[in-house]
Amino acid sequence: MPLVCKYIALHVHDLRRAVELYGPTFGMQVALRETERDGEWWTVPHDASWDDVAAGGVDVQMAALRRDELVLVLFRGAPTSGTVYEISLGLPRDEIERLEADLPDDVQVIERGDAFLRFDDPFGFRWVVQPEDATFRSSGEIAGRWLEV
Repeated sequence: MPLVCKYIALHVHDLRRAVELYGPTFGMQVALRETERDGEWWTVPHDASWDDVAAGGVDVQMAALRRDELVLVLFRGAPTSGTVYEISLGLPRDEIERLEADLPDDVQVIERGDAFLRFDDPFGFRWVVQPEDATFRSSGEIAGRWLEV
């Protein structure tokens, strides 16, 4: 039976901005938003806008974005232990080209290749997008950089 990634959870310093960046960048939709009160999580109604939520005095602390079977869970804050080195997503080739063309100015492209893009976002995460059928390979192999030993 295959091992399937169900979700990735990250801490971000600006939750609304992260949703506005990651949603369009990766073609993800907001699945839910929540706040914690007295140790319990409460879900924000789906039809409430960010402005509605703020006007109601609700401090959204978590948002989940979904595309197909993958959920990207975003928590407002900073990680307290461990870090994420890099996150890789497989996308159709034409979508990778669209993604690179539409990246906001505060995203730094680190490396690009044939249907391959590595970039750092303003929240401190490094992303790699490559074709959905790509197999795991080293960065050196992808770029054709081999050591002489």
